[in-house]
Amino acid sequence: MEEIKQAFPAKRRPQLLTVLAILSFAGSGISFFSYLMMSLYYNTFLEVFQNNLADTYAQIGLEIDSELIVEFFRKAGRPFFILSTLAYAGSLFGVRKMWNLQKVGLHYYTISQLIVLLLPLLFVSNNLSAFPGLMFTLLFVLLYYRSFKMIENET
Repeated sequence: MEEIKQAFPAKRRPQLLTVLAILSFAGSGISFFSYLMMSLYYNTFLEVFQNNLADTYAQIGLEIDSELIVEFFRKAGRPFFILSTLAYAGSLFGVRKMWNLQKVGLHYYTISQLIVLLLPLLFVSNNLSAFPGLMFTLLFVLLYYRSFKMIENET
């Protein structure tokens, strides 16, 4: 048994992969939970946004355009939030796979993040800018890819 362990040394997770995975777990985890709650309680959120949002922010000295938020929420609809929840679940699944040093997780993560970027364009408006999100996603994907290259170069 000891000979097998020496012949196939255990892979170590690069520090870059660890940091990226923790950031992705946090971001996708919070987003998953948020979109799940908005999916489950869509009508309640819509009612609160329509009736109390501007007043609530005014109490703390902030002015917001609550009509813009209500319009976004209405245009998006419950299916947008359900699909976003599923996309973030896919992203979390991919990050978990990468945490366990399974390169296939990068594919799950990348596809899920691209879906997250496309959903607002499909459900709300194709005039929205996906460029900042695309650049951020591209950065993470490239850094994840680099982490796996570091693992491959060690062996």
